[in-house]
Amino acid sequence: MDDAVEINRSSGLRRPERAVPFPVGPSTFEEVWSRRADESIAVIDADRAWTTRELHGEVERVARALTAAGHGGGSRLAWVLGNDVRSLISLLATVRVGAVWIGLSVRATKPERDVVLADADPDAVLETLPNAAPAVDLPEPPAPTAPAAIAYTSGTTGRPKGAVHSQQQLLYPAAAAIATEGLDEDARIGTPLPLSTLNILLLGPLTALACGGVAVMMTRTSGSEVAEDLERYAVTRALVVPTIVHDLLSQGVSPAQLQAVDRLIVGGAGYDHRRAAAAQDILGVPLVTSYGLSEAPTGVARMRIGDGGASPLPGVDVRIEDDGEITLSSVTEGPWAGCWQGTLGYWGDPAATSELWRSGRLHTGDAGSLGADGRLLVSGRLGEMINRGGASIAPAEVEAALLTLDGVLDAAVFGVPDERLGDIVAAAVVGDADVEALGIALRSTLSGYKVPEHWIRVGILPRNANGKVDRAALRAMVGN
Repeated sequence: MDDAVEINRSSGLRRPERAVPFPVGPSTFEEVWSRRADESIAVIDADRAWTTRELHGEVERVARALTAAGHGGGSRLAWVLGNDVRSLISLLATVRVGAVWIGLSVRATKPERDVVLADADPDAVLETLPNAAPAVDLPEPPAPTAPAAIAYTSGTTGRPKGAVHSQQQLLYPAAAAIATEGLDEDARIGTPLPLSTLNILLLGPLTALACGGVAVMMTRTSGSEVAEDLERYAVTRALVVPTIVHDLLSQGVSPAQLQAVDRLIVGGAGYDHRRAAAAQDILGVPLVTSYGLSEAPTGVARMRIGDGGASPLPGVDVRIEDDGEITLSSVTEGPWAGCWQGTLGYWGDPAATSELWRSGRLHTGDAGSLGADGRLLVSGRLGEMINRGGASIAPAEVEAALLTLDGVLDAAVFGVPDERLGDIVAAAVVGDADVEALGIALRSTLSGYKVPEHWIRVGILPRNANGKVDRAALRAMVGN
């Protein structure tokens, strides 16, 4: 193993670094409560509004029930809950007793859940909050660097890996938003996306709590219904995916319904920026995307549609290695020095943790470049880069060009083996465009060696649960 990172062979995690408080915002869950007024509105869901006092009281009741049930420090608790206040309470209560939170989707199949459960080996799987209110003392709050939650990756090959995060790092997205966007108590953050996904829970409800604002739990996901909820609750920002943006447009949503919204944060892979820019103009609301990964946790660089690249968030040192890989670490100077620490590693997998943290930097496996202005341009997965006769081709570049062409609704580019060239470029296209015409059109914007030589037409691109294109499945379609 790399001597730069000390890893526990049992847990698979690296030794926590010294906790360095964020320059802005809370660095622990206890600080979240101390910074809020008791009677301020903390959460709104379909059933009711919760004040900070009410929410804190319910978190402590659940924490006592977990303590009485023997779920203390070091326990791992898997929760199967919906898009309401219970998901937030489960996270806050689990961390309060020093246990580790794991989210399971209510929509997941049994085989999908079993994969996670086999890896995490939780002490309990809970499908509702405990009802008990035992009169037991709570333990001391856990250290900021203690393991607090596991985010399971969504790789397109192999089994998912559980990226473990400390309590402080769960609050990093909130601190970054407070520092870069001035997020404060006026924020109302709406979340129609599944809160069983740790990143969504952090970017939505937890960030709202940490900045002093209101978390709005949204269960409806069609464009017209999302617009109704955004208007009804005066949501200032919402976490959405490209399909919701599409529905907002196709279902004739009026920009007036979005008048309180100052931005839509768009997650998910494969969003065509040309179409996103058009949607931004029609809706009259800035669309913001980010580059991130479950191991960060969530985003480390952010951009508004139309920017020339993503600006790294405070505290994160982004470097491009000689092979083009994006690697991350904490900055070493300034008020954010040592604040961002990334994942503690992969649960129960010391070899994977060591590989991830080679030479003390988090190796993302993504390829990219940094512009003169310091903005990050992401090319795609390093392993997905196509080497054609010694020339390196980024699938994302070819896909972006394809998506500008008429008749192309979606597209994915991948390499297939070739005896002479090593790889040739292949493309899967959704839509009614003539592929011969596409090849001709691409030659006006791309060098000839980047133009796909093999084409397949599909009704829908194969994707995993987090929206990433399954390129292995596409290669299998062409017999590779």
